[in-house]
Amino acid sequence: MITKFFLVDDDKDDTDLFADALNDIDSTLEFKCAYSCKELTSTLLQSQFEPQIIFLDINMPGMSGWECLEKLKKDEKTKNIPVIMYSTSSAILEGKKAVKSGAIGFYEKPPNFGWLKEFLELVSTTTESDLKQTLKKLEASKFHRVYVE
Repeated sequence: MITKFFLVDDDKDDTDLFADALNDIDSTLEFKCAYSCKELTSTLLQSQFEPQIIFLDINMPGMSGWECLEKLKKDEKTKNIPVIMYSTSSAILEGKKAVKSGAIGFYEKPPNFGWLKEFLELVSTTTESDLKQTLKKLEASKFHRVYVE
């Protein structure tokens, strides 16, 4: 099971919704968030917290999610952590770029809390080795905009 989540998003409302969804699913799930890529990298270096998955927003001030993904994939400590690019941008357009850049996939921010909770519940109940298969199943869903290769 995936129990350690990290979200990087500069929108406090989005981070609060994400945290609320995880807490509703299972209050024992571990969650950290950062509001910038710089904060993510310093938290990962200074903390014992080792996320099993990182959700990374694309559009952020300072370092973009794309630049951050590149940095994560070059670092020995973080290169094997699955990253899902997470944005309001179109899944098809950004999804191909995400996978090509080293992310496991792309998830378009859902329009409501219920869909976010459903998505995160599926992610939390899968194993890291089955994560890509789980995302592929969701890719076919009419409710979730997911891109995986």
